[in-house]
Amino acid sequence: MFVQVTGDSHKQEVLVMGERLERQQDGCYLLPGRLVHALKPHDLPVGIPFKLSGALPSGYGFYREDSVIFRRTNDTPSLWIDVTSTYMVAEWDGMFSVEATVEARKHVVEQQQQFAFVLSEATEQHVIFHYEFSWSSEQEMDLESALESICDTVIEVEARGNARLWPGYGNCMEEDEQDKL
Repeated sequence: MFVQVTGDSHKQEVLVMGERLERQQDGCYLLPGRLVHALKPHDLPVGIPFKLSGALPSGYGFYREDSVIFRRTNDTPSLWIDVTSTYMVAEWDGMFSVEATVEARKHVVEQQQQFAFVLSEATEQHVIFHYEFSWSSEQEMDLESALESICDTVIEVEARGNARLWPGYGNCMEEDEQDKL
């Protein structure tokens, strides 16, 4: 067995291929990218949250602003994905304001049935954007390919949101294609 869970919920340990995973304060286990190549989504224990630590062997990974938690919620190989992007106002270097950028991304997510629980909040220091979705595949695949697909979805939300900010955005796409992922 590639993944082992020992102990109870208070002193739980998760080992992947014999390597003990670090548990963060939020209860998520950091799964090093180098360990995912031998796993399939159904190898992950149900209900235990994971975050990718570092990049995947393919070089794929999430932006540093994005906290992406993935977990199995039942006995299927599908994964529940929880994305929280935190942008520091003082560090923002985008062409448009961070607030406008997040609102555009929020609009893209709100138009998609696959996404749930959309939230954005702003303070003087940071802007947070949060959404969740279920990931699954018709064909069996390894965890690395699954995480690459999840990376693609997160990147596409950001790209579509950014595109909405440019003048003429609505004129260059068919109405039903504007916010489709």
